Amino acid sequence: MTRRKKTRKTGPLAPSKRVIPEWEKSKPDASGAHAGKGRKPGSRFNVAPASKAQVTAQANVHDPRLGSKKPITLMAADAVAPVVPSFDRKAAMAELAAIENDERLQDLLDRLDEGDELSVAESRYVDERTTRFEQLAELLGLDLNDDEDDDD
Repeated sequence: MTRRKKTRKTGPLAPSKRVIPEWEKSKPDASGAHAGKGRKPGSRFNVAPASKAQVTAQANVHDPRLGSKKPITLMAADAVAPVVPSFDRKAAMAELAAIENDERLQDLLDRLDEGDELSVAESRYVDERTTRFEQLAELLGLDLNDDEDDDD
């Protein structure tokens, strides 16, 4: 089978093209050939003098480089001491009593006294509760070494 060369002819089945009359072909496009692009020739050398309206308009334009005209203070304002929350003695006493009456903590401390090993979570709980107990006792001014005998 011989090779057939491709053609641009559409053949009898394709729709026919619209016939454009000659007088319509010669019309330029509506957009024009690059209409209005760029400056006119010689615009570098023929500088137009600025009119008065342009000069006043340029004077009124805000230049962002000038910055704000709002006055600022150069000295730091007197620093107000931060408000320290007042120490609530009743709440601290109630929390201290709750730690002393904590049955789980007492059981774990008894197990420690007997020599049993505690799990990681249990030892963490004991450490947290005992450190909080010591903090509260220090805040309230309680002496934690009252179980030693000072009768020497």
